[in-house]
Amino acid sequence: MKFKRKSLGSDNEANLIPLINVVFLLLIFFMLAGRLAPSEPTALTPPQSDSPRGAQPSALVILIDRAAQITLNGDPIDDETLAARLAERPIEDTRPVQIKADAALDAMRLIALLERLQAVGIEQIDLLTLARGGT
Repeated sequence: MKFKRKSLGSDNEANLIPLINVVFLLLIFFMLAGRLAPSEPTALTPPQSDSPRGAQPSALVILIDRAAQITLNGDPIDDETLAARLAERPIEDTRPVQIKADAALDAMRLIALLERLQAVGIEQIDLLTLARGGT
């Protein structure tokens, strides 16, 4: 009776295939199930900008879509309630208000919103845009 030795190389490679399959399945699962940042409640396409300065952290984020629907920190709101809420802001809160407006929004509607914010005492407003090239 003759005994044959198994080749060690083929055995080790065969054991790696299930491990690679599991790693790829886990990768796909976490890519589909995980989110890095919460998505905006309204779909927006910001205008592009040549400004090199990035956005600064802010407590107040105002979204305004192409239909001029306003959202404050994720909650839908109308113009009057927005002005009242911003007027109640403490004086020592000097952080800027960030506005994310849709590129298709009527410019006069955006100007009216900016004037209303200025009237309630907001001194620093950041209009968020995409850098030239879409990033």
